[in-house]
Amino acid sequence: MNYIDYSDWFDIDGFHAFFSKKQVDCSNIEKRKEFVESLSFDHNGLVMLKQVHSNQVRRVKNPGILESTDGVISNQKGIVLSVQVADCIPLFLVDQKTGYFGLIHSGWRGAAAGIGTKAIYQFQKTGSHTEDILALMGPSINQCCFEIGPQVSNRFDPYFYIKGTRDRKMFDLKGALKYQLTKSGLEVGNIMIDDACTYCQEELYFSFRRDGDKSGRMVAITGWR
Repeated sequence: MNYIDYSDWFDIDGFHAFFSKKQVDCSNIEKRKEFVESLSFDHNGLVMLKQVHSNQVRRVKNPGILESTDGVISNQKGIVLSVQVADCIPLFLVDQKTGYFGLIHSGWRGAAAGIGTKAIYQFQKTGSHTEDILALMGPSINQCCFEIGPQVSNRFDPYFYIKGTRDRKMFDLKGALKYQLTKSGLEVGNIMIDDACTYCQEELYFSFRRDGDKSGRMVAITGWR
């Protein structure tokens, strides 16, 4: 199978969450539309982001391409949300009561800018209570492979890294994002983390750190059907 289906973990009638594997290079928009159609969604409802590693999270009502955005939430049943990744975290979010759902793209820059906190705040602005929000982090680069220099490590609490070679550190991106979610009020039991490492598992995932500019992209897809 060329994707992971997380829908059963959320266990919300009609709500679906998927993550593509390396068999499909979703950096190509037409391939992404084909992938969405293969999941029984209408690609005409697709929301795509021009991601810039920011903390910008926007609420949307209509499909289309959003400039300079790294997170999106909606309550529209005809909308299909997407983010593309190749080491960064795809964060799925859904409110079990209100039906608002979201997708967030978070690398270290987004995490340093507090994108997890910003995303939960956007949910709260819609009337969400944090105890009703479920979160899932899909495959991304793990601490075993995420080496950072002092200019990056100095932006995070030392709790989230261990010593690497010389002045380098090994960074726990998933741990840093989880901390933002729990500090924002999410219950630990409502946060699922897929421990797959995109860098390690070359046969399954693209990795920008491993492959550089030639790397393709996976895509996270979520919506109602």
